[in-house]
Amino acid sequence: MSIGKPNSSMNSLVRVDAGSLLHTFCSLIVCMVWASSASAADKAFLEDMKYRKDRVAWMRSERSPLALAGLFWLKAGKNTFGTEQDNDFVLPSGSAPGRVGYFELKENSVRVDVGIGTLVKLNGQSIIRRAELKSDASSTQPDILELNHLRMKVIERGGKLAVRLADLKNQSLLAFRGIEFYDISPELRVKAKFLPYRPPKKIKVATVAGYEDELECPGVAQFSVGGKAVQLEPVLETPGDTKLFFMFKDSTNGNETYGGGRYLYSDLPSEGHITLNFNQAHNPYCAYNSFSTCQIPPLQNWLKVSIRAGERKFRESK
Repeated sequence: MSIGKPNSSMNSLVRVDAGSLLHTFCSLIVCMVWASSASAADKAFLEDMKYRKDRVAWMRSERSPLALAGLFWLKAGKNTFGTEQDNDFVLPSGSAPGRVGYFELKENSVRVDVGIGTLVKLNGQSIIRRAELKSDASSTQPDILELNHLRMKVIERGGKLAVRLADLKNQSLLAFRGIEFYDISPELRVKAKFLPYRPPKKIKVATVAGYEDELECPGVAQFSVGGKAVQLEPVLETPGDTKLFFMFKDSTNGNETYGGGRYLYSDLPSEGHITLNFNQAHNPYCAYNSFSTCQIPPLQNWLKVSIRAGERKFRESK
Protein backbone atom coordinates (compact mmCIF):
# COMPACT_ATOMS: atom_id res chain seq x y z
CA MET A 1 0.00 0.00 0.00
CA SER A 2 1.36 3.32 -1.00
CA ILE A 3 1.63 6.04 1.51
CA GLY A 4 0.38 8.76 -0.83
CA LYS A 5 0.09 12.47 0.14
CA PRO A 6 -0.48 13.59 3.70
CA ASN A 7 -4.08 14.23 4.58
CA SER A 8 -4.64 18.03 4.67
CA SER A 9 -6.94 17.84 7.66
CA MET A 10 -4.38 15.81 9.57
CA ASN A 11 -1.65 18.33 8.60
CA SER A 12 -3.84 21.14 9.92
CA LEU A 13 -4.41 19.25 13.13
CA VAL A 14 -0.67 18.80 13.61
CA ARG A 15 -0.12 22.54 13.12
CA VAL A 16 -2.78 23.35 15.71
CA ASP A 17 -1.26 20.93 18.21
CA ALA A 18 2.21 22.40 17.65
CA GLY A 19 0.83 25.90 18.28
CA SER A 20 -0.88 24.72 21.44
CA LEU A 21 2.28 23.04 22.63
CA LEU A 22 4.29 26.20 21.91
CA HIS A 23 1.75 28.32 23.79
CA THR A 24 1.76 25.87 26.72
CA PHE A 25 5.57 25.76 26.74
CA CYS A 26 5.80 29.56 26.79
CA SER A 27 3.23 29.72 29.57
CA LEU A 28 5.24 27.24 31.59
CA ILE A 29 8.39 29.31 31.09
CA VAL A 30 6.56 32.45 32.23
CA CYS A 31 5.17 30.60 35.25
CA MET A 32 8.59 29.22 36.13
CA VAL A 33 10.18 32.67 35.89
CA TRP A 34 7.35 34.14 37.99
CA ALA A 35 7.64 31.32 40.54
CA SER A 36 11.40 31.80 40.72
CA SER A 37 10.97 35.53 41.22
CA ALA A 38 8.26 35.04 43.83
CA SER A 39 10.40 32.47 45.59
CA ALA A 40 13.36 34.87 45.72
CA ALA A 41 11.12 37.63 47.09
CA ASP A 42 9.62 35.28 49.65
CA LYS A 43 13.07 34.09 50.67
CA ALA A 44 14.26 37.68 51.16
CA PHE A 45 11.15 38.50 53.18
CA LEU A 46 11.65 35.47 55.41
CA GLU A 47 15.32 36.37 55.91
CA ASP A 48 14.31 39.87 57.01
CA MET A 49 11.72 38.46 59.40
CA LYS A 50 14.32 36.09 60.88
CA TYR A 51 16.75 38.99 61.24
CA ARG A 52 14.12 40.90 63.22
CA LYS A 53 13.37 37.95 65.45
CA ASP A 54 17.08 37.41 66.14
CA ARG A 55 17.60 41.13 66.77
CA VAL A 56 14.82 41.21 69.38
CA ALA A 57 16.20 38.06 71.05
CA TRP A 58 19.65 39.66 71.18
CA MET A 59 18.16 42.79 72.75
CA ARG A 60 16.76 40.60 75.54
CA SER A 61 20.08 38.82 76.17
CA GLU A 62 22.90 39.71 78.55
CA ARG A 63 24.79 41.13 75.56
CA SER A 64 22.06 43.72 75.00
CA PRO A 65 22.95 47.43 75.05
CA LEU A 66 20.02 47.74 77.46
CA ALA A 67 22.09 45.84 80.03
CA LEU A 68 24.89 48.41 80.02
CA ALA A 69 24.96 50.27 83.34
CA GLY A 70 28.36 51.92 83.58
CA LEU A 71 31.59 52.92 81.88
CA PHE A 72 34.68 53.83 83.91
CA TRP A 73 37.88 55.14 82.32
CA LEU A 74 40.85 53.79 84.21
CA LYS A 75 43.57 56.03 85.54
CA ALA A 76 47.12 54.89 86.15
CA GLY A 77 47.48 52.96 89.40
CA LYS A 78 44.68 51.59 91.56
CA ASN A 79 41.00 52.20 90.78
CA THR A 80 38.69 51.03 93.59
CA PHE A 81 35.21 49.69 92.86
CA GLY A 82 32.15 48.76 94.92
CA THR A 83 28.75 50.21 95.87
CA GLU A 84 30.01 52.76 98.39
CA GLN A 85 30.06 56.28 96.99
CA ASP A 86 33.71 56.98 97.76
CA ASN A 87 34.91 54.29 95.33
CA ASP A 88 36.48 55.40 92.08
CA PHE A 89 34.01 53.20 90.20
CA VAL A 90 30.62 53.08 91.95
CA LEU A 91 28.49 49.99 91.23
CA PRO A 92 24.66 50.03 91.32
CA SER A 93 23.23 50.18 94.83
CA GLY A 94 22.60 46.77 96.38
CA SER A 95 24.35 44.88 93.57
CA ALA A 96 27.63 44.14 95.39
CA PRO A 97 29.59 44.75 98.58
CA GLY A 98 30.50 48.30 99.48
CA ARG A 99 34.14 47.61 98.63
CA VAL A 100 34.88 44.85 96.16
CA GLY A 101 38.52 45.56 95.34
CA TYR A 102 40.41 47.49 92.70
CA PHE A 103 41.51 47.52 89.09
CA GLU A 104 45.16 48.41 88.65
CA LEU A 105 46.30 50.00 85.41
CA LYS A 106 50.01 49.69 84.82
CA GLU A 107 51.35 50.73 81.42
CA ASN A 108 48.88 49.02 79.08
CA SER A 109 47.79 46.11 81.28
CA VAL A 110 44.95 45.80 83.79
CA ARG A 111 44.94 43.62 86.87
CA VAL A 112 41.99 43.07 89.20
CA ASP A 113 42.39 42.45 92.93
CA VAL A 114 39.33 41.29 94.89
CA GLY A 115 38.95 41.42 98.66
CA ILE A 116 38.60 38.30 100.79
CA GLY A 117 35.03 37.11 101.10
CA THR A 118 33.79 38.52 97.77
CA LEU A 119 32.91 35.86 95.20
CA VAL A 120 34.00 37.07 91.78
CA LYS A 121 34.19 34.62 88.88
CA LEU A 122 36.40 34.89 85.83
CA ASN A 123 34.73 33.85 82.56
CA GLY A 124 32.01 31.99 84.44
CA GLN A 125 34.42 29.48 85.93
CA SER A 126 36.92 29.87 88.74
CA ILE A 127 36.52 32.22 91.68
CA ILE A 128 39.45 34.60 91.71
CA ARG A 129 41.34 36.89 94.04
CA ARG A 130 43.78 38.34 91.52
CA ALA A 131 44.04 38.12 87.74
CA GLU A 132 45.37 40.01 84.75
CA LEU A 133 42.51 40.85 82.38
CA LYS A 134 42.50 40.66 78.59
CA SER A 135 40.73 43.59 76.96
CA ASP A 136 38.50 43.50 73.88
CA ALA A 137 41.52 44.67 71.87
CA SER A 138 43.26 41.31 72.37
CA SER A 139 43.30 38.61 69.72
CA THR A 140 41.04 36.45 71.90
CA GLN A 141 37.77 37.20 73.67
CA PRO A 142 37.98 39.72 76.53
CA ASP A 143 37.87 38.35 80.06
CA ILE A 144 34.52 38.71 81.83
CA LEU A 145 34.22 39.26 85.56
CA GLU A 146 30.99 38.00 87.14
CA LEU A 147 29.75 39.39 90.44
CA ASN A 148 26.17 38.43 91.27
CA HIS A 149 24.14 39.84 88.34
CA LEU A 150 26.93 42.19 87.25
CA ARG A 151 29.31 41.60 84.36
CA MET A 152 32.50 43.64 83.81
CA LYS A 153 35.09 43.67 81.06
CA VAL A 154 38.00 45.85 80.01
CA ILE A 155 37.63 47.69 76.70
CA GLU A 156 40.12 49.76 74.72
CA ARG A 157 38.91 52.86 72.91
CA GLY A 158 40.99 55.62 71.41
CA GLY A 159 44.15 54.25 73.04
CA LYS A 160 42.59 54.35 76.52
CA LEU A 161 41.33 51.50 78.73
CA ALA A 162 38.02 51.41 80.54
CA VAL A 163 35.81 48.98 82.47
CA ARG A 164 32.39 48.45 80.94
CA LEU A 165 29.64 47.30 83.28
CA ALA A 166 26.56 45.28 82.39
CA ASP A 167 23.74 44.65 84.86
CA LEU A 168 21.46 41.71 84.06
CA LYS A 169 18.84 43.27 86.33
CA ASN A 170 19.09 46.69 84.73
CA GLN A 171 15.61 48.24 84.62
CA SER A 172 15.92 49.14 80.93
CA LEU A 173 16.60 45.50 80.09
CA LEU A 174 13.80 44.15 82.26
CA ALA A 175 11.30 46.67 80.85
CA PHE A 176 12.16 45.93 77.20
CA ARG A 177 9.05 45.19 75.14
CA GLY A 178 10.38 45.08 71.62
CA ILE A 179 11.73 47.08 68.68
CA GLU A 180 9.71 49.18 66.28
CA PHE A 181 10.48 48.56 62.62
CA TYR A 182 9.27 50.04 59.37
CA ASP A 183 7.32 47.69 57.12
CA ILE A 184 9.66 45.54 55.06
CA SER A 185 10.39 47.36 51.80
CA PRO A 186 11.64 45.34 48.79
CA GLU A 187 12.51 48.66 47.11
CA LEU A 188 15.02 49.42 49.86
CA ARG A 189 16.84 46.16 49.33
CA VAL A 190 19.15 47.89 46.88
CA LYS A 191 21.72 46.59 44.43
CA ALA A 192 24.51 49.16 44.46
CA LYS A 193 27.45 49.67 42.14
CA PHE A 194 30.70 49.45 44.09
CA LEU A 195 33.69 51.49 42.94
CA PRO A 196 36.87 50.40 44.74
CA TYR A 197 39.53 52.85 45.84
CA ARG A 198 42.98 51.79 44.69
CA PRO A 199 44.63 51.94 47.10
CA PRO A 200 41.96 51.97 49.84
CA LYS A 201 41.89 55.27 51.69
CA LYS A 202 41.82 55.99 55.40
CA ILE A 203 38.99 58.06 56.86
CA LYS A 204 38.62 59.50 60.34
CA VAL A 205 35.42 58.65 62.20
CA ALA A 206 34.43 60.67 65.25
CA THR A 207 32.86 59.03 68.32
CA VAL A 208 30.50 60.24 71.02
CA ALA A 209 33.32 59.69 73.53
CA GLY A 210 35.37 62.44 71.90
CA TYR A 211 38.13 60.46 70.21
CA GLU A 212 38.51 59.53 66.54
CA ASP A 213 39.01 56.18 64.87
CA GLU A 214 40.99 55.95 61.65
CA LEU A 215 39.50 53.18 59.52
CA GLU A 216 40.09 51.75 56.08
CA CYS A 217 37.55 52.72 53.41
CA PRO A 218 37.81 50.29 50.46
CA GLY A 219 35.52 52.14 48.05
CA VAL A 220 32.15 53.81 47.51
CA ALA A 221 28.67 52.35 46.91
CA GLN A 222 26.49 54.19 44.38
CA PHE A 223 22.74 53.61 44.12
CA SER A 224 19.43 55.45 43.94
CA VAL A 225 16.58 55.99 46.39
CA GLY A 226 13.26 57.28 45.07
CA GLY A 227 14.93 58.21 41.80
CA LYS A 228 17.70 60.23 43.49
CA ALA A 229 21.32 59.20 43.04
CA VAL A 230 23.20 58.82 46.35
CA GLN A 231 26.36 57.18 47.59
CA LEU A 232 27.84 55.84 50.83
CA GLU A 233 31.38 55.08 51.92
CA PRO A 234 31.80 51.94 54.04
CA VAL A 235 34.69 51.01 56.30
CA LEU A 236 36.31 47.80 57.46
CA GLU A 237 35.98 47.56 61.24
CA THR A 238 39.11 45.42 61.42
CA PRO A 239 41.79 44.72 58.75
CA GLY A 240 40.78 41.83 56.53
CA ASP A 241 37.15 41.95 57.65
CA THR A 242 34.62 39.99 55.57
CA LYS A 243 31.82 42.56 55.95
CA LEU A 244 31.47 46.18 54.88
CA PHE A 245 30.27 48.48 57.66
CA PHE A 246 28.09 51.47 56.75
CA MET A 247 27.29 54.35 59.10
CA PHE A 248 24.69 56.72 57.67
CA LYS A 249 22.21 59.45 58.43
CA ASP A 250 19.10 60.33 56.45
CA SER A 251 16.09 62.67 56.52
CA THR A 252 14.17 60.51 59.01
CA ASN A 253 16.70 61.06 61.84
CA GLY A 254 15.35 62.75 64.93
CA ASN A 255 11.63 62.28 64.25
CA GLU A 256 11.17 58.75 62.95
CA THR A 257 14.59 57.24 63.59
CA TYR A 258 17.44 57.75 66.06
CA GLY A 259 18.97 61.20 65.73
CA GLY A 260 22.53 59.90 65.63
CA GLY A 261 21.97 57.81 62.51
CA ARG A 262 21.95 54.08 61.90
CA TYR A 263 24.31 51.26 60.94
CA LEU A 264 24.22 48.60 58.24
CA TYR A 265 26.41 45.68 57.15
CA SER A 266 26.79 44.18 53.70
CA ASP A 267 28.78 41.40 52.08
CA LEU A 268 31.95 42.25 50.22
CA PRO A 269 31.56 43.25 46.53
CA SER A 270 30.90 40.61 43.92
CA GLU A 271 31.38 41.48 40.22
CA GLY A 272 31.41 45.17 41.06
CA HIS A 273 28.17 45.22 43.04
CA ILE A 274 26.88 44.86 46.60
CA THR A 275 23.42 44.55 48.11
CA LEU A 276 22.40 47.15 50.68
CA ASN A 277 19.43 45.77 52.58
CA PHE A 278 18.15 48.78 54.51
CA ASN A 279 15.47 46.55 56.05
CA GLN A 280 18.31 45.46 58.32
CA ALA A 281 19.49 48.98 59.17
CA HIS A 282 19.82 49.13 62.95
CA ASN A 283 20.37 51.59 65.76
CA PRO A 284 23.79 52.01 67.38
CA TYR A 285 24.26 51.21 71.06
CA CYS A 286 23.93 54.91 71.89
CA ALA A 287 20.25 54.78 71.02
CA TYR A 288 19.72 52.55 74.07
CA ASN A 289 22.12 53.81 76.78
CA SER A 290 24.55 56.55 77.73
CA PHE A 291 27.52 54.26 78.41
CA SER A 292 28.54 53.56 74.82
CA THR A 293 31.31 54.93 72.61
CA CYS A 294 29.43 54.89 69.29
CA GLN A 295 30.96 56.03 66.04
CA ILE A 296 29.26 58.97 64.33
CA PRO A 297 28.42 58.67 60.63
CA PRO A 298 30.95 60.71 58.61
CA LEU A 299 29.60 63.80 56.85
CA GLN A 300 29.83 62.22 53.39
CA ASN A 301 27.30 59.60 54.58
CA TRP A 302 24.61 62.13 55.57
CA LEU A 303 21.96 61.43 52.94
CA LYS A 304 19.36 63.99 51.87
CA VAL A 305 16.77 61.30 51.23
CA SER A 306 14.49 59.33 53.54
CA ILE A 307 15.35 55.69 54.25
CA ARG A 308 12.08 54.36 55.66
CA ALA A 309 13.25 50.82 56.33
CA GLY A 310 14.83 49.00 59.25
CA GLU A 311 14.70 50.08 62.88
CA ARG A 312 12.72 53.09 63.94
CA LYS A 313 13.43 55.35 66.89
CA PHE A 314 13.57 53.55 70.25
CA ARG A 315 10.74 55.01 72.28
CA GLU A 316 13.02 55.92 75.20
CA SER A 317 15.82 57.47 73.16
CA LYS A 318 16.13 61.12 72.16
